[in-house]
Amino acid sequence: MDIGDTGVQTVNETEHASALQCGVVRVRSNGKRIYAEEFKADLVRQCLVPGTSVAATGLAYGINANLLRRWIALHNAYAPSSSQPALLPVTVHKSSAACSAASPPAVPGAPQSIEIEFHGARVHVRGPVDPRQLRVVLDVLARRA
Repeated sequence: MDIGDTGVQTVNETEHASALQCGVVRVRSNGKRIYAEEFKADLVRQCLVPGTSVAATGLAYGINANLLRRWIALHNAYAPSSSQPALLPVTVHKSSAACSAASPPAVPGAPQSIEIEFHGARVHVRGPVDPRQLRVVLDVLARRA
């Protein structure tokens, strides 16, 4: 490296490769670093290990933790889901009273709310729940997964 009369550091061709940060393929004129895909995938794999600190991993490699979290989010968005959502068995018991096709009337004062976590999305429904509308919401979420 040379420090010219202006006091600015310049990197010649032979020093260029060693001056790049680990995983950096090139640096744009605006200073933005372009990282190798293999390097990004390796860091994401390291961060997905339970108990691993994203901030500590980023610090160890000189990567901003927010950038590393963005890589993880992109990885999760494009990674195929390896497991299907767990479905719980449901048993429906017919009551001795006559069953009607309509939803049972709400008990006054009883809380009416459903919370469902489905493919990473949390759906919280308050008030009377129409089963047909809930089915539409779950179908849309299933198509996005």
